Amino acid sequence: MTEKLCWRVTYMARETPPEETPPPAPVSGITFNHKADISVDAYRNLHRMVGEKWLWWERLALDDAALGILIFHPNTDIYTLCVDGELAGFAEIDCSKAKAPAIRYFGLMPDFIGKRLGGFMMESLLHRVSQPPVRQVTLDTCDLDHPAAIDFYRRHQFKETSTEVQSAEDPRMAGILPKTAAPHIPLNRQL
Repeated sequence: MTEKLCWRVTYMARETPPEETPPPAPVSGITFNHKADISVDAYRNLHRMVGEKWLWWERLALDDAALGILIFHPNTDIYTLCVDGELAGFAEIDCSKAKAPAIRYFGLMPDFIGKRLGGFMMESLLHRVSQPPVRQVTLDTCDLDHPAAIDFYRRHQFKETSTEVQSAEDPRMAGILPKTAAPHIPLNRQL
């Protein structure tokens, strides 16, 4: 029997009215733009570069057709953060609920973590997605993510709404990610 990897998911919501989300001040050399023309391969590579350290695997397990259906769907928006022309991070938003878009993925490339870019990216994202009729923005994170993730989201006015434990075959054991991914997380970790 295959051991399962277990993790705790924390669901969060931000219910601040859109008019309370001012646009962040422009910063020289930093851009945050909607990426309408991303290919399946480019998305998969971006997802891997940002998320491998945190065991982001669910999008990587999909074949090209299934991934394309998700990322090219009219209710999916993908944004990229660039610093001096270099890709620094991305966010994926599910806008299928007009009043409550969901941040599905949000992260920085490893070399850009700790440089105060996450706050700029989050405020830019919230300004874009928190327009009427939006009344709530949701997200979920987990204890496999950056150790400061929940505190980061709290600083951006997200509040915890619930938690649950999930499990799946460890993506490193399944061959979706290399066994060297996320060395700080034991293989087949149990809670």
